[in-house]
Amino acid sequence: MKLLVTIVPRAYTDEIAAIIGGKTIDYQTSILGSGTATSEILEYLSLGETERSVIFSMVEDYDIAPIFAQLKAQLDFLKHGMGVTFAIPINAISKAGYGLITETLGGNHHGNQ
Repeated sequence: MKLLVTIVPRAYTDEIAAIIGGKTIDYQTSILGSGTATSEILEYLSLGETERSVIFSMVEDYDIAPIFAQLKAQLDFLKHGMGVTFAIPINAISKAGYGLITETLGGNHHGNQ
């Protein structure tokens, strides 16, 4: 299992969450983010919008590559300014701890199972 972190312009939040949610996920949530770069830095890097969403998804290892491929194919995700996504491995002890927490909180899972 991996924690998939995706940072995107807010306008794409629902569409990207739906792509990720189409796979087997245990949990997914998003928070609002905002960049802190000065207007000079934003202009230099050709970035106009600083409002972002940060999407956190608990995803099975085998779903990472298909998610990346779907983001690239459907949203041209590699285009400048589209966002960034990366996966962080979660070891077995962390996964067991996560399982205990979700059981304690009622065992609610989101996504296709």
